Amino acid sequence: MEKIKQNKIWITIVVIGIIVIGILLAMLHQQKQNSPEAQSSSYVSSAKASSASTSVQDKNNEEVYTKKAASMKGHVLIMGENQVYFTTWTAKEFKNWASHYLALSESERHKDGVKESFGTPVNIENSDTNMLYPLDNWAKQIESNGTPSDYFSTVKAYNKQYPGVNPDDIKK
Repeated sequence: MEKIKQNKIWITIVVIGIIVIGILLAMLHQQKQNSPEAQSSSYVSSAKASSASTSVQDKNNEEVYTKKAASMKGHVLIMGENQVYFTTWTAKEFKNWASHYLALSESERHKDGVKESFGTPVNIENSDTNMLYPLDNWAKQIESNGTPSDYFSTVKAYNKQYPGVNPDDIKK
C-alpha cells in the first residue's frame, strides 16, 4: 500500500511536470511567432502582394492615360519640377523667340524685368540685381536643339515620355 502511495505521488509529480513543460513550450512557441524574424517573412509576402497590386494598378492607369493623351490636343512645356503646362507656342515660335532674344545686346537681355511666358501662365524672368539670367539658358538651348528640352509638340509625345502622369494634371 505504501508503494502504491509513493508511485501515485511520483506519477502526480511527473504529470504536473509534463503539464508545466507543455505550458512553457507553448509560451516559447508563441513568443517565437511574435519575434521580428518570424514576422519578417509575413511582412515580405505582404509587401510583395502590395507591390504586385500597385504594379497592376499603375499599368492600368498608364493604359487609361495613353488613351486620354491620344485624344487631347495641344503642346506641352515643362517649366520646372511639377510645373507642366499647355503652351500655345509651336517649335517655330520658340526658334523665332530665341533668334530675336539672342540678337539683343547683353545689356538689353540682362536688365531687370526681361521676361517671357512661352505661351504659359508662368513667366521666366531675368534679374540683373541677382545676376540670374535663365532666359539666356533657354535661348541657347532652343538655338542648339530647336526647342526647349522639355517641350512636346503633342500630349501623346508627352505621355510617351511620362506614361505614369495623368494628362488631366497638365495645367492650362
